[in-house]
Amino acid sequence: MKAKRTIACVAALAMLASSAVSFSASAANAVTLKVGEATAQASESFTVDVSVKDVPATKINVLDFALSYDSSALTIESVKLGPAGDTASGDSTASEAPILSSKITTNAVNISWSTGLDSASWIAEEGVVFTITGTVNADAADGKYPIQIQPIDRETYPGSGEKNSKVLVGYVYGTDSATYEVNAEDGFVEVTSKGETTTTTTVTTDSEQPGTSTTTTTSTTSTTAKPGSDTNLPNPDVLYGDVNVDGKVSLVDAVMLNKAVADVVTLGDAARANADCNVDKEINGTDAIILLQFLSHIIDELPYSE
Repeated sequence: MKAKRTIACVAALAMLASSAVSFSASAANAVTLKVGEATAQASESFTVDVSVKDVPATKINVLDFALSYDSSALTIESVKLGPAGDTASGDSTASEAPILSSKITTNAVNISWSTGLDSASWIAEEGVVFTITGTVNADAADGKYPIQIQPIDRETYPGSGEKNSKVLVGYVYGTDSATYEVNAEDGFVEVTSKGETTTTTTVTTDSEQPGTSTTTTTSTTSTTAKPGSDTNLPNPDVLYGDVNVDGKVSLVDAVMLNKAVADVVTLGDAARANADCNVDKEINGTDAIILLQFLSHIIDELPYSE
């Protein structure tokens, strides 16, 4: 059956709502997400890094948030993994893990990142997790244009009527999971018509004074995925995307699929059928990417094949 979108990427930490630890640290001790700063002239390109700091000893394997920007002055073109986000670099067994999914919309960039590898490949230290590239619009006036961290604009799940208000940072691994409070430090692109252009990456150190920050605590909502009835599919009884076979489709399933692709876990027959997100009879990194795109609103139904 075609699994219509029943849960958004805010369900990345779905199990936390009922059973997991939520670390209630103060803003000063929370995980810090920081957007860098850049200077460019009209029609020139710019690069802005998104960094993480104050990573707990329990590490991070899920990130889910958005960056707002002024599209009348800036055009965002790409989101790429930075050194801290490319946690499986050099690991020939990692396949498509970690998975980065991004969607550039008018005035916002939605970003979701996860890995199904074990904690040795989670984010453990401060550094650049993502690099945002773009171009200053030709008619942009001089001035500073903020790039701000915010929750992804969506309902907590389709039809809930409740607006998502959370930036998600935490981990899910088996039955162990947690969310962290987030200290968000925004950046900007400064447009200038004079002088040389430079690009600056700033990572806050312990000696720097914190700027204006926002503290958010995270929570998640999940919903039961309902089977469809499209008999044109190979198996109308399969709930595509439900890799852990719990009747729901969430980023917990993306983590499980990532682990299966990396040969960390072995899926049973039902799980393998659900994991075949492009119905090509194989389970690989393409399925993991499609599942995360589904959870991030890039595609709207499963299975999906081009």
